[in-house]
Amino acid sequence: MLKKHDEVVVKIVEVGKEALCKGITEEGLEVFTRYAIVGEKVKVKIFKTDPLYGDVIEVIEPSPFRITPECKYFGECGGCDLQMLPYEKQLEFKKSLLVKEFSTIPDFDISVIEDVIPSPRQFYYRNSVMFRVNPKKKKIGFLKRDTNIVIDIDECKIASEGINYALRKVKNQENFPQHVFKVRTTLDGDVVVNLIETDEFQDRPVIETITLDGTTYRFRISRESFFQVNSFAIPIWLKQIRRLIENSEYDRSLCLDLYCGSGIISFFVRDLFEKVIGIEVSKTSVEDGIYNISTNNIDNVEIILGDVGNTLPQVKIPDIIIIDPSRVGIEEKVINIINQNLTKEGKPKKIIYSSCNYETQVRDIKLFHKAGFKVSKVIPIDMFPQTHHIEVIALLET
Repeated sequence: MLKKHDEVVVKIVEVGKEALCKGITEEGLEVFTRYAIVGEKVKVKIFKTDPLYGDVIEVIEPSPFRITPECKYFGECGGCDLQMLPYEKQLEFKKSLLVKEFSTIPDFDISVIEDVIPSPRQFYYRNSVMFRVNPKKKKIGFLKRDTNIVIDIDECKIASEGINYALRKVKNQENFPQHVFKVRTTLDGDVVVNLIETDEFQDRPVIETITLDGTTYRFRISRESFFQVNSFAIPIWLKQIRRLIENSEYDRSLCLDLYCGSGIISFFVRDLFEKVIGIEVSKTSVEDGIYNISTNNIDNVEIILGDVGNTLPQVKIPDIIIIDPSRVGIEEKVINIINQNLTKEGKPKKIIYSSCNYETQVRDIKLFHKAGFKVSKVIPIDMFPQTHHIEVIALLET
């Protein structure tokens, strides 16, 4: 029986959710690890038993697809998990995960899953990063996966150039941070450093400019407001959402945008409807959204502050609803309200559901399926290169 710190050779037979690798020893024992590729033979050092987990310490028989990671911290820092794969193979891997997960939906046709749309940038794309700090050892970086150990870094290959500039400035100043801090940047080059527990650094919003097909809006993003982390891929994401609406012959008098944040989707689909109503529980995001409506001279978007489950019964449910929740997905209460309205009123006829967590997305779609919704299209967009994460837009129709 293998114990902690034992070393063992395994053959990688599967790489699944969260890029977790399953290896098999010569004796048939299952050992889980990371940063490996199917078919490889690797040596791992056991750090956990029941079940067995180990760190790869040597690649004995590398895959023909293996490449040298761009980042010197890869495998130690917990930020990325796919840098050993060429980018096209990363996209294939992510689609394979979607095929497996969406296939658990009753009567699902896997042909509706499109190929993953690549990010315009594979590195230096993140506009927001949370840095961890070990003030005693003067370390700033990210946590080693599944630990509280801060891996000290001098550059992050997936963070924007502005974030890396801010990291160097913070590390070299006399007033070394004592707490976790966030750095935001914009495409225009603005950089803001926010400490989470204190106001030790700047505490102001940034203004991000997003352009799609000649239409440009400026968005205020406060410290606590959510915004997609890959500004370079946001126009692609918005264009796909618009595509699903433009191909529709449903009533365009009203659209609901649930979990709307500061209103980015609402703004870029508003020309397709007479009115768009967004619902958002975050006060800061709603304040940003109202500010954005004013500064961009928007006249047909309204953002309501409130819990979606409590607010939804107070508004008219239209033919088309857009839903973009957090990673935890949609509350069952919200799904029940929508399903009940479909039964009574025949609406909505179309749900556009975008999510950065396909597992909770599929869980929710199964509940919609019970009411008669069917998945007619799945559009994956790689908002998060070098990681196992992916943004998925699912079109549900009656």
